[in-house]
Amino acid sequence: MKNLAALLAALAVTACAHAPPSREAAESLAAAETAFAAHSVREDMRAAFMAHFAADGVLVRDGWVVARDWLAPRAAPAIVLDWRPAYVEVAASGEMGLSTGPWKITAPGASAPSSFGQFVSIWKREPGQPWRVAIDLGIGHATPALADAPLELHLPVASRAGGSLHEAEAAFARDSASRGEREAYRAHGAASLRRYREGIVPEASHAAALASPSMSDLRIAWTAERIEAARSDDFGYAMGYYADAAAPATVRGHYLRVWRREEGGWKVVMDVVNARALR
Repeated sequence: MKNLAALLAALAVTACAHAPPSREAAESLAAAETAFAAHSVREDMRAAFMAHFAADGVLVRDGWVVARDWLAPRAAPAIVLDWRPAYVEVAASGEMGLSTGPWKITAPGASAPSSFGQFVSIWKREPGQPWRVAIDLGIGHATPALADAPLELHLPVASRAGGSLHEAEAAFARDSASRGEREAYRAHGAASLRRYREGIVPEASHAAALASPSMSDLRIAWTAERIEAARSDDFGYAMGYYADAAAPATVRGHYLRVWRREEGGWKVVMDVVNARALR
C-alpha cells in the first residue's frame, strides 16, 4: 500500500506538471508584453529592453547578440518605440511562450514618417518568477498592419504525435536544402503558419505563406544554433542562420522558427528571418 500510494502521488505530480495551463498563463504573457511596451513609451526602449530581457536574452545585430550586453554601453536612441501583442501562445507547461504583434517607431519633433513592422518574441519564466524575453526578432513594412487586431490567445492541445523537436527541425532543414523552401513549408507548416519576411504584410496561414511573393523554390540551408523545447515537449523553437544551399559558407541572414506539436506531429507555427546586408 505504501508503494502504491507513492506511485499515485508521483503520477499526480507528473499530471500537474504537464496539465494544460489555464487561460491565465497566456493572459499573463500578454500582460508582460503590454507592460514591456508601456515601459518603452514611458521611459525609452533601451531602459525597457534592459529591464524585460533575460540576462541571456538575444536579438539580432549583424548576428545574434546578448541584448543586455549589446545595449549596456549604448545610449537610448531618440525615438519612441511602441508595440502591442496581437497573438500569444504558451506551452502546456506554462514556462515558455510566443508573443507577436505590430510595432511603430516615431521620432519626436522630426519630420520623418513613422516606421511600422511586426515583432516576434519568445518569453520564458521560472516558477515564481516573472516572464522575461529570451529571443526577439522582427520585420518592417511600409504601412501599418494588425494595429487594431483583437488579441488572439492559443492554448495547447495535448498530443504525443511525432518525434523530437530536434528531429523536426532537422527534417525541415533537409527538405529545404534538397527540395527547396516552398516544399519544406508545405510539408512542415501548420495550417495557422505565420511567416514573416521584411517588407511584406504578415502572412497568417499556410495557404497565404505558400502563395506569398517572398516564397521561392530556392534550396536554403538552415543551421540551428539553439533548439529548445518546453518542459511539456509540445512547444519550442529553433534559432540560427541560413544560407543558399549551394554556398553554405555565406550567411544570408538569421532566423527564428517556432514549433507546436499537433496531432500530425511537430508543425511550424511561426517563422521569421532577418536578412543580412551582404557586403
